[in-house]
Amino acid sequence: MICVTIVQESRRLALADMLNAAALGADLVEVRLDKFEHDANLTELVAARRRPVLFSCRRPRDGGEWAGTEDERLTLLRSAVVAKADYVEVELDAADQVRRFPGCKRVVSYTNLAETPRDLGAVYDRLRDQQPDVIKITCPARTPEEAWPLLLLLNKPPVPTVIEARGPAGLMLALIGRKVGAPWTAAALERGREAHPGQPTVQDLTDIYRYPDVGKKTRFVGVTGDGERPRLAAGLLNAAVARAGLPHRALPVPMGNRKVFRRIADAVRLQSVLLDEPDFGGAHEIGRLDESARAPVAAADGLVPAGDEWAGFNALGSATVAAVEAAMREREPDATVKARVVALAGCGPLTRMTARPFKTAGASLMWASHDRSAVQAASQAFGGRQVLWEALYVTSHDVLVLGRDGPEPEDASELPLHPGYLKPGMTVVELTAGIRPSQFLREAEARGCAVVSPGRLLIEQVREHARRLGAEVPASALAEKLAGWAPEE
Repeated sequence: MICVTIVQESRRLALADMLNAAALGADLVEVRLDKFEHDANLTELVAARRRPVLFSCRRPRDGGEWAGTEDERLTLLRSAVVAKADYVEVELDAADQVRRFPGCKRVVSYTNLAETPRDLGAVYDRLRDQQPDVIKITCPARTPEEAWPLLLLLNKPPVPTVIEARGPAGLMLALIGRKVGAPWTAAALERGREAHPGQPTVQDLTDIYRYPDVGKKTRFVGVTGDGERPRLAAGLLNAAVARAGLPHRALPVPMGNRKVFRRIADAVRLQSVLLDEPDFGGAHEIGRLDESARAPVAAADGLVPAGDEWAGFNALGSATVAAVEAAMREREPDATVKARVVALAGCGPLTRMTARPFKTAGASLMWASHDRSAVQAASQAFGGRQVLWEALYVTSHDVLVLGRDGPEPEDASELPLHPGYLKPGMTVVELTAGIRPSQFLREAEARGCAVVSPGRLLIEQVREHARRLGAEVPASALAEKLAGWAPEE
């Protein structure tokens, strides 16, 4: 179930949110009584429910805002039980003072916002001793190391157990919990209404991560990274495999410590992993690199299990070629990169990953960098001409592929190249542009260049990963999804 957390300060606004949550598909609503400025009128809230209701009243040490006495708080929770709420949450240290009552299920909770305790197993035993209907544990999960003990609790728990993990690994644990039968996971009604930083919205859970689809037969595909691009990659991957009728679903997994990541990947039996850019260069620490990713490329954007180990592969390169040719064909229906000069600006992992696919497709390579030794090494390893960065302005090339070249500029508004040199007919792709067109890409479009949008590049990358899972999906189907989630304007 999806439980929407309602954190309003008045009964009237809480009633409105309860109705809205039901309309958005919530299965359960949690009303935070500690947020109310005046009498909550529990009987009215229970009578107005469209979905089962859970009442909680959090103390400041548990992340709440209750300003009254502890006796008043416990009296309020007892009143919620008498008002025939579907669920009432009471903390482990106060469970003896809010007894079981027919018709109302008791959620006995433990919250530690500072750390995941080393004696978590003993804490769980004490929770069980209180005869709860549901156990709820809230702890940090900022890294795979913090998530690991919480993940172990989800392995066939003797009592229905909800793990509300705070941090980048929280969503991972929520989806795994769904697979193993956790009663619910918490969500915000919409962005800006989160009960705590990082809480997913109902739309995220349903549209992006397809939480309702996850079940015992689900096979997870890991997606690393924390931010908009990994989130959208997960959504597009889910759309692709769902269209193909496959049981796979994306699972956001923070990388962190490589050994712990590998342990989680093996425990969850990930079918593959789509890596975020900061993780490209560390793939070799998890498994061997296949021919597409090993030196001199020395980077991978994907991992697949290969017997008792993992193998890293490079899908970004072929995805970039496909995206460039798609942009070219919008002007010339039969256009390809064959016999075109492709300028690879920057000699880092991103451009190295594209070099062989462009060369295989028949393109001529030209490397450019501020670093003379780097451009010489790239040219020797992959073939092609070599020029220093400033020479791009006076050389002829059909395609410009912008990667990273040295440290990021101190001025974020500084363009990597003066756009005045761009000419109509050139095709431009910026591998570092995120998810929306950068200022440089906008300048290129204004000068008549064929521009590969960052969204189209992401779509092609996801399509490459989906093919390895057996899902072939047209780019247009994913473009429609992406436009709804992240419009470029």
